[in-house]
Amino acid sequence: FFCWAGNMKFVALLSGGKDSIYATLLALRHGHELVCCAHLAPRRRRLSSSQDDDHHDDEDLEEESYMYQTAGSEAVRLQVEECMGLPFYVREIRGKSRNTSLVYEERGHDEVEDLFHLLQTVQKSHPEIEAVSSGAILSTYQRTRIEHVCQRLRLTSLSYLWRMSSQRALLDGILDDGGIEAVLVRVACPPGLLPQKHLNRNLRSLRDDGTLDDLHGRWGMHPAGEGGEYETLVVDCPALFRFGRLKLEEVVVVCDESDEGVGILRIRKCRVEKKMEKQESGNESEKGNGNKSITSHHYSTTALKEVVDHVAQSAKSQLPTSNSTMQSTIPKSIQNRVIRSMHLPNVRIMKGGLCHISALISPIACDNNYSNNNSNDKVDEAEAAVREFLTITQMLQTLLSRLTSSSTSSITPQDIIYVHLYLSEISHFAKINRHYQQYFGTHLPPSRSCVAVGHRALPGGRRVMMDCILQCDSGRYLRTDAKDEDSTTDSFLQRAMANHHHPLRKVLHVQSLSTWAPVCIGPYSQANVLRSSLVFLAGMIGLIPETMRLIQSDGDDYAEGANDWELELHQSWRNAASVLDGLDDGGGVAGGKLEDCLGGLVYLSLGALEELSLSSVKGRGNGGGANDNDIPWEELWSRANSISRHAVSCNGGVVMGKVDGLSSSESNSNSNDGIDPTLYDEDGMLYGGYEDEETWREISGSLPATATVTATANDASESETPLLAVCLAELPMKAKAEVELICASRRAASCLRVVTSTPCVQSIAATNPANMPVNANMLWDTGYDFVPSQNNTSESNIMPSSIQITSVARSVGHGCASVSTVMATWIPHGDGKLDDSFESDDLFDLDIAGLLNQMIDSSITSAGAFQDSDGNSSSLFTIDNILNVRLYYKAAIVSPGTSGSIEAEVVNDGSMLRTELQSVLKQKKCVQGYKVDATGGKSNGISSRNNNDDIPAYTVVPVLGMSFIHPIGGSSNSDEHGKHGIPLIAMQVTFVDMVRMETEMWIRYGHNK
Repeated sequence: FFCWAGNMKFVALLSGGKDSIYATLLALRHGHELVCCAHLAPRRRRLSSSQDDDHHDDEDLEEESYMYQTAGSEAVRLQVEECMGLPFYVREIRGKSRNTSLVYEERGHDEVEDLFHLLQTVQKSHPEIEAVSSGAILSTYQRTRIEHVCQRLRLTSLSYLWRMSSQRALLDGILDDGGIEAVLVRVACPPGLLPQKHLNRNLRSLRDDGTLDDLHGRWGMHPAGEGGEYETLVVDCPALFRFGRLKLEEVVVVCDESDEGVGILRIRKCRVEKKMEKQESGNESEKGNGNKSITSHHYSTTALKEVVDHVAQSAKSQLPTSNSTMQSTIPKSIQNRVIRSMHLPNVRIMKGGLCHISALISPIACDNNYSNNNSNDKVDEAEAAVREFLTITQMLQTLLSRLTSSSTSSITPQDIIYVHLYLSEISHFAKINRHYQQYFGTHLPPSRSCVAVGHRALPGGRRVMMDCILQCDSGRYLRTDAKDEDSTTDSFLQRAMANHHHPLRKVLHVQSLSTWAPVCIGPYSQANVLRSSLVFLAGMIGLIPETMRLIQSDGDDYAEGANDWELELHQSWRNAASVLDGLDDGGGVAGGKLEDCLGGLVYLSLGALEELSLSSVKGRGNGGGANDNDIPWEELWSRANSISRHAVSCNGGVVMGKVDGLSSSESNSNSNDGIDPTLYDEDGMLYGGYEDEETWREISGSLPATATVTATANDASESETPLLAVCLAELPMKAKAEVELICASRRAASCLRVVTSTPCVQSIAATNPANMPVNANMLWDTGYDFVPSQNNTSESNIMPSSIQITSVARSVGHGCASVSTVMATWIPHGDGKLDDSFESDDLFDLDIAGLLNQMIDSSITSAGAFQDSDGNSSSLFTIDNILNVRLYYKAAIVSPGTSGSIEAEVVNDGSMLRTELQSVLKQKKCVQGYKVDATGGKSNGISSRNNNDDIPAYTVVPVLGMSFIHPIGGSSNSDEHGKHGIPLIAMQVTFVDMVRMETEMWIRYGHNK
C-alpha cells in the first residue's frame, strides 16, 4: 500500500509470548524504532480448578480466542513497563470471533474490532506511529486481520516471522539468536504435553532434552507450537528486557474440564527482578535508529477526480451503452474503413467463465498541449497518462457490464485475477496507481505486472495500455462465506460454492513487511490461483523482502563479472519461489515449485544492458573504447539464460515445504531404510501414499526417475522450462530485472504431470508468400489504417536468407493447459550478412501474415502434439483453446552512446503487426474444422458462417530486444549449425481448457479426497 522511506516508528503488538517478542526484536534489528507496546487482554470465565486446595477453587480461565494468545496476560504489563521501560496500552477483548473465514470483512462486535480500537487509541497518544509489529508465523487468519486493521488506520504491518524458516529453525532462532527465556503457560497437545507435567517448564530445557523433537517425530507436533500445541510467556530477553526479568512466584495449573488435555498456568503473583544498568552503547544495535528523521510517504485513497478533460469526455461518448451493440456505436460512414482514432479491445471468453480482455487503450491519445482551467500551463505527461487510464477504466467498466449473462451476476473489477499494465514511462506509475487503487480496490486485488516500454512506443503515441484476465463470479466467490452457500440465488456461484474439490479462486495477498517475500507496492496480490490448477504470479523484482530495497553488490565487483542486474535477477527468482512455496491452492496441497512453471517472461531493463556495457568498458581499461556496434546483447542473454535455468533447477534456493514442515529432504535422507528415494513423492510419502509403486504411477501419471523422458529432445528433463527474455525501457523502482510466471499448481503438477515438448524447428524462405487470402471486406478494429499488402515477391526483397521458427511448449495434463513460446529468427545464408542494424521497419519487406500464420501453427503443434495408440499424430489444442496471444517485436533502434551508455529511439509502434495478427487470427477462425497435425499441416475448407468475433485475445508489445531462454541449451538466436541470426518477433500463446483440467484433476485426485 505504501512507499517506505527509511525506517519507521512502530508499536509492538505483544501477547507476552516468544513469537511477538522475537518479532519485535527483529523489527528493531531492521532499523525501526520502538515507541510503545499494546496488548489485548482476555475476558475471564469461571471454572473449577483441578487443584484440591480450597484456596484455588473457582479459578478463572480465559475465553477462547481465534485471534489472540490469552494465557499469561497477567504479566504483560510488567514485561513492558518495568522490564522494557516503555509505554503500555491495553484493552479488554469484548468481541467474539464472529467472522471466521480467511477473508475478513468488518463486522460489529468481532474481536478484530477490538484491535482496531486499541491501535486507534495508540495513534491518538502517538501520532508519529507508522507501523505495527506482530508475531504471525504461518497463520493466514491472524495476518490478514492485522493487515486489514492496518489498512484502515494507514499503518504498515511488520511481520518479520512470517514464513521466516522451518519450525525447528525458528525455535532455535528464538532461543539462541534472540536469547529468549520462556516458560509454557498453556498446553493443548494431549497425549504429548500434559498440563500437570509441562506447564511452567522452561522452553529451552524442553528443546535441549529432546522432548519437542520426540513429540514432533511421534505425533507431528509443531516444534515452535504454531499448531496451537503450546503457548509461552517470556521471562527474559536480554536485548529488550534491559531493566529486569520476570520472576513467577505463585502460579497454579488450571485445567479445562470441557476440553481434555487443555490447561493454562494462572499467574497469581510475579515480580520483576532488576538488572544492573548496562551501558547505553551495548544495546545500540537493538534500539533502532531513533535519532533519524523518519518520513512516511503514503499513497492516498482520495476519491476519483471528476473527469473534465475533453479527451476523456469524448472517449466516454464513444463507448457503447448497455442497450446498444458494439457495432452500432460505429457511424455507418466509417464502418467499412479504418479510423486511426478508434481502437476496440478484443475479448476472449472461454468455457467455465475464464475471460481475457486485451489491448485496452484510450480511443484517443490525450494531447498534452491541452491546458486545464483555461490556464497557460500544459498538462504534463504523467497527467496525460492518468487521463488515458481513466478512459481505459470507463471502457473496461462498460465491457464488464456487457459480459454479464443470464447465468451469472454482474461482473465487476473484483472478478479480475491478473492485470498487465504497459506504460510509456515508469514515472507515470505513481499518479496512475492512486486511481488504479480506487478502481480495483485494496481487498483481494488482482495480481499485476507493470513495465514501461518507452516514449511513443505504444500505439499512436499513447501512454497506457492494459490487459485483464478475469474469472466470472470469482470476486463474489471469495467474499461469500461457506455457511452462506445456500442463500445465494446465482446459479453459477452456487455451482462454484458446491464444488469443494476445486475452489474457483484463491488469492495470496500478503501486505506485511517480512523476510518471506516482497510486499506488493500498490494494490495487487502476489499470486492468484484459478480452480486449484493454474497460478498467475505477479511480476517479481529483486527486492530484499525485509527492507523493500533492491539488492545491490557490496562494492565494485566488475572484476569478478558480478553486476547489480544479475543479483536482482537471482533475487527475483528467489522471491518468485518463496511466493509459490507460500501458496495454498485450496485443495489441501500447499506450496509450489519453479519447476511447475508453464511459461514466463524475464524482463531486463535498458539499465541492465547499460550496466553490462559499462562493465565491458571498465574491463578494457582506459585504452579501449566500445566499438560502434559493440552492444553486449549476446552476453546479456547468455547470463540471463544461465541465471534463470539455474534458479529453476534449484527452486531459487528455496526448499519447498520446509517452512510448513512438509519437506522430506532431511527426514528421507536418513530414514529411507535402503529404499530407492525416487519412490517417495514431494511430500515424503512412500509411493505417494498408495499401496504400491504400480498404483502410484498409474494414478499420478508420474514416471520413475530412471525412465526415459520422450517429451523432450537431447535428454532434456521435464523440469526445463521455456522462457522468453525481453529488454524494455524501464521497470518499477528502477529495477533492472523482473520475472513473471504462469505455473501449474502443485496439486495439478503432482497428478497430471508437467512436460516440455520436443522443440519444433522449421525454416521458411524470407520471401515465402502468404498462404492465406486477405479478406478485403473485413472491418479492421485494430485502430490503424495499415492495410495488409498482398504477396510481395519483387526482386528487391529477395535476400539470400531464411527465417527459422522455433517453438517449445510446456503443458500440464493432456489438452488441459499449455504455454507455447515461439521465436522467429532471420538466419543469413551463404554471403548474406545481417547485423544488429536490422530494425523493425524492415518487417515491411517480409510477408508478415505468412510468418505469423506459421508461428501460430507452430505454437499449436508444440502445445498439443499427441500420438494415439495407432501412431497417428494429432493436436489436442486448436485455435478455440487459445486464451491469448502476446506478440513481442523490436520497436526501437538501439545504439551505443558515450562511456558505455545505450540509447534507444522508437521507430515503430506496432501498427502493421497488430493489423496483420488480427487478420491472421480472424482468417484462421473462418476456416471450418481448422486443425493442425503434428507436421504443421491443416485441412482445407472455408466456413459458411462468419464467426470472426470470437478470436483469441491478442496484444502486441514493443521491446528493445528479445531472446529465447532455450530449455535444451544453446543459443536461441542460432540455427542448427550455430550460424548467428537476428530475432524478428517472438510470441507467447496460452492454451487452456479449464473444463478438461478440472475433470482430469477430479478423476486423478478429487475423488480420493
